[in-house]
This record gives sequence, C-alpha cells and structure tokens, in this order.
Amino acid sequence: MALAPKLGHSLARLRRARFDQAAYAQHALAIAHAVAAMVHNTQEAGDDHRDTPEEDRNKLPRNAFRLWTDFEDENAGDGIAKPASGNSRVREESEDGYRVFTRAYDREVRAAELVRAALLREYRERLDKRIAGQGIHVARLARQLKALLAVPTREGWDGGQEEGHIDGRLLAQLVASPTERRLFRVERHEPVAHCQVNFLIDCSGSMREHIESVAMIVDVLVRALEQADVASEVLGFTTGAWNGGRTRRDWLRASRPANPGRLNEVCHMVFKDADTPWRRARPDIAALLKADLFREGIDGEAVAWACQRMQGRGEGRRLLIVISDGCPMDGATHQANDMHYLDHHLRQVVTQLEQTCKQRFLAWA
Repeated sequence: MALAPKLGHSLARLRRARFDQAAYAQHALAIAHAVAAMVHNTQEAGDDHRDTPEEDRNKLPRNAFRLWTDFEDENAGDGIAKPASGNSRVREESEDGYRVFTRAYDREVRAAELVRAALLREYRERLDKRIAGQGIHVARLARQLKALLAVPTREGWDGGQEEGHIDGRLLAQLVASPTERRLFRVERHEPVAHCQVNFLIDCSGSMREHIESVAMIVDVLVRALEQADVASEVLGFTTGAWNGGRTRRDWLRASRPANPGRLNEVCHMVFKDADTPWRRARPDIAALLKADLFREGIDGEAVAWACQRMQGRGEGRRLLIVISDGCPMDGATHQANDMHYLDHHLRQVVTQLEQTCKQRFLAWA
C-alpha cells in the first residue's frame, strides 16, 4: 500500500509550516487521522487473510508498504530545489563581491507583451470569476487600507471658529457686532496616504501552483489601494531560460572560468506601473496566470530593482511587499559557484537597502 497518495500532500505542507505552530498542528492532525484509518483498514484486512496459505502470503510484494518522502520532487518538471539558507564561501572569499557573468541578455519587459491578447482575455475572465466568488467588499477594504496608511496632513484652514488663531479677515465683524465670537480659524488636518506600495512577485517554478491565489489577492489589493489614493506597482521576476540559457553557453565557450557569479538571464516583468490605473492594468495583471513564465529566480537583484523604481517618485512613504518562497534558486549559478551564492546576496541586498533607503520591507512567503 503506497502512502504517498494519502499522506504526501499533508507531509509536504507539514514541512512548509514548521515555523507556524497553528498550521503545523492542523496538518499533523490530518496525518494522524489518515494513519489511524489505514491501520484500522490493515487490521481488518489481516483478519480476512489469517487463513491464507503461507505460500500465498509470501507472494505479496515486498514494497507493498512503503513511504515516499522525496517531496523536493512534488513539482516534477519545475527544476527547483530549495537550498537551506547560509553564507556563500565564494562570496566571502571574493574581493569583487556579487558578480554577474554578463548582463547582455537581461531584460525588463511589460508582462502583457509575453502573452497573446486572446489568452490574456481568457486569463482575465478566469481571474474575475475567482474574485467574484470571494464576495470581497473592495470599498471597505479601501477604507481600512487608507486608515492604515494615511497620516494627518494640513490641508488648509477652517474659519468661523470660537477659538484658535485670530482670522484678520473677520476683525471688521467685531466692530459691527461686539458680541461676535466666531473670529478665529483652526488648521484643517485630513488623513492623506502619501504612499506607494510595490508588490514584487517571485515567478519561479515553485510559485506556479500558488499563483492564481496570489494574482487574485494582488489584484484586489491594487484596486483597493487605488480607491485609497495610494500608488502601486505589480512587478515580477524570473529568468529568461532554464539552466543558464545563453549566459551559461557563453560561459562554456569562455572555457568555464571559476566562480563566474550569476549565470543566467534575468527577466524583470512589469504587470502594472505606478502611473497606470487599475482598470487599464487589468489585462496585464492577468498575465500572472501564464504558467510558462515561471522558471528560476534571482531574488536579490529583483529586490534592488523594485526599490530603485520607487526612488524617483515623490511619495513620502514606500512599502515593498515581496511575495516569494524565500529561496533564491538558479541551477547554473549554484553549480558554478555554490548553493548559497544567491541567498547570501539576497540577505545582503535587503540589509543594505534597509540601512540606506526609506523603503519598508514586508515578505510574504
């Protein structure tokens, strides 16, 4: 009796939830119930076969009861392995810091250009149906976001007050009506969300199975943020190819120099920029549902790129929300350097930006 079909999903989720005790308990309980049911069924089957001749029992396959635990392959074909976090020996020994073998094939592209128009319409309809089924009150969400992000800002004066600053324009009324007391004015403060929120979405293979839910959440949040007068962008990052693509081929032709640094083509995608309203960006956001955009991930460079896009704008507050599996992964880069090369760079980029920039980082893994 193979256990993977019965326990595989719960065990994989158990591993992912090891830092969330509430979620961990739910998956552990599901496993316990499944195991109890299988033990009960096995005992009943054993009772049925007690009279089975010895030679017939010996014919049962030796692998009839086994557990498949290689959950790294649950997304077969993704080409994604999740390395543990750690410091890169290559980075620590290099005087040049983070290296890139070549940027000749890197690109920044509008995501809608990578998807046929008819397919975009189909994706948008699918996304709209999913959102409609959730019954989300976008206006209420917008009010909540505005209350969260807005700060009191002076927006002028309210005159005709009985206390405050003397309003020189009304002093003549005091002569005509000595009992008049509404000769003052006070500053008027209103909540203003002078803020920009950027969503940076990891479009690596391991995120593919979650992307429909992610697209739905991001689409609703962008719409609500716009109603709250908050600028927003939806960005994504992937690679231009699997296994290094043209960059790796150039490296091979160059006789494989040691420690080449990043060894793949970076592809940064813009699903919505800050100047485009949600209604016009709706088809572009739906491009998130195109599965073959999801390859590998160079997280550190993507975070730096997303922050750089916010630098030239005038908003006083900047918030970057990174939606990622938290594991930078590029097979060619890891093979030519070491397994922690990209993870080390990501942590270095975030630390540096937090110290030198005004952005606030939120990570949703």
